[in-house]
Amino acid sequence: MDFSKFSAIVFGIAFIIILYVIIYFALKIMYKDVKGGGRRKRPQGKKSYGIEVLEVDGNENLKKGTVIPVRGVVTLGRKDDNSVILSDQHVSGNHARFVIKNNILFIEDLNSTNGTFVNGRKVAGKAKLFGKDEIKIGSTSFKVL
Repeated sequence: MDFSKFSAIVFGIAFIIILYVIIYFALKIMYKDVKGGGRRKRPQGKKSYGIEVLEVDGNENLKKGTVIPVRGVVTLGRKDDNSVILSDQHVSGNHARFVIKNNILFIEDLNSTNGTFVNGRKVAGKAKLFGKDEIKIGSTSFKVL
């Protein structure tokens, strides 16, 4: 047996071993994915927030039951540069914003003319929000999820 045949056999065996190792790890990853139901776990400490539209009066931009995810900063108002545009005569151009700081959801009134209300109380500056709090901006109502 000459050197070229010997090296071909050695490289062939090494190739097969490497191929089997790759297949083993691929199957292991697929097993974990199937076992976990394909869901990714949310990193601990990270909380997600959403705002559900409860009541809409004459606002063609939103529909009742719509959920607006809050990640970072979400602004509300009549102007086009807001995240959520409310076409209501009782809403200011830049009316309010939702902010997440230290995994806590806040609403901040941006010196609006008619105010922002949380559970029937007018917000002065910032207010901490909790699950199921009701927010009223103009004639539109939201619920914290």
